[in-house]
Amino acid sequence: MKVRSKISAAELAELHQFIGRRLDALGIDSQPEVAIKLLELTKDPKAQLRDYASIIKADQAISGRVLKLANSAMFAQRTAVTTLDRACTLLGIERLKAVAMGFHLSRAASTKDTSIRDLSREVWGQSVFRACMASQAAKIIAPNLVAEAFIIGLMLDAGVPLAAKLAGPTYVHAHRTLTNPPKFHRHEMEAMEFTHIDIMSVLGVKWRLPEVLTRPIELHHTRPAENGRDDGPGRLHRIAFIVGQLELDVAELKKSGSLMSADGGTFGAIRRLLGLTEQQMSNLVASSVKEYKVMLDIFTDVAAAIVNIDDLTAMAHNCLVGHLDNEIAQTLAREHGPGHDKVTLAVHGSTVELVREPDGCIVAFVIDTEGNRVVSHRLTPDAESPKAICEHLGLEAPGDADALALSKGVRSLAA
Repeated sequence: MKVRSKISAAELAELHQFIGRRLDALGIDSQPEVAIKLLELTKDPKAQLRDYASIIKADQAISGRVLKLANSAMFAQRTAVTTLDRACTLLGIERLKAVAMGFHLSRAASTKDTSIRDLSREVWGQSVFRACMASQAAKIIAPNLVAEAFIIGLMLDAGVPLAAKLAGPTYVHAHRTLTNPPKFHRHEMEAMEFTHIDIMSVLGVKWRLPEVLTRPIELHHTRPAENGRDDGPGRLHRIAFIVGQLELDVAELKKSGSLMSADGGTFGAIRRLLGLTEQQMSNLVASSVKEYKVMLDIFTDVAAAIVNIDDLTAMAHNCLVGHLDNEIAQTLAREHGPGHDKVTLAVHGSTVELVREPDGCIVAFVIDTEGNRVVSHRLTPDAESPKAICEHLGLEAPGDADALALSKGVRSLAA
């Protein structure tokens, strides 16, 4: 098969069908019924906590985790919590949804293979922290989507251990070697037949997950536009992008020097994307670490704690305002500064913007009448036809003139 970067839009559906068949062979549940029912229940404004408890009772494993968390030091109950109704009241709806979805994902990644099991525990430990930071960020910029943000953060890398199951030792070695998430994803695109994002796209369809969850996961390695959509999905995309870039290998960070304090000038990129002040960012990191220490206990059997957890606050803060912020700032400088890193053209009356990314790939955006980027597609030069690009962007097949303009635009950025 072709490497992922060479897969065209027309071939993508076939690739996902192939992945789906292989996941079925691994015995992945077709649908996490309990988690889906909980998500559906949130749409009912009249739903009570006892309704949530009645659903959770159908899954003994989730019931046990809920009771375990309710009896943890975080809630400091004078007497033991012995009923689900009381446990659900203590936890609240947000954590109930997160625990249910997280358990199904961790169970899907379980394996007897030692190397993959170790990888899975490491990834899950990091994913729990990403989830905690995502939910804490959502409390500030998307308060109605806190539970969804937690689930998104937890699912960003959930496809990694599953991809390792399918691809074998080469994939495991690459993930251990390339600890920086953007670099690892670029390696997936250039050297692998599929990515961990493809895995989650397939599971999203199998599990019938709502788009509010699947889109931020699928786009978490695509930088959102600063002037992009400012609704719930748009904010979840920004949160997913930020927490998805965090490099959480403490030893590697110290070795590379990325724990050095960042200068104030580069902090603006993160602040603009999340709309947070520096104090809010510090509070966000502190609350994320606090929540992480509590939530990790729930996944103790599948997730390994991040090494040097006592250093996690400083690490996460410096990571956000350090190398991650620098990377985003450089991208912004390229996009808005002089040069030939952006091309804007018209296709079928729609405005299409082509932007070259640091790894040489190109992101195509559809721009609405107010100048907002409403649809995006990441492509590798020479790997996709103008027709395939338009299909990904939801545009009609281009005529000869539009196809030629698209081709010229892509070639000019690839030069």
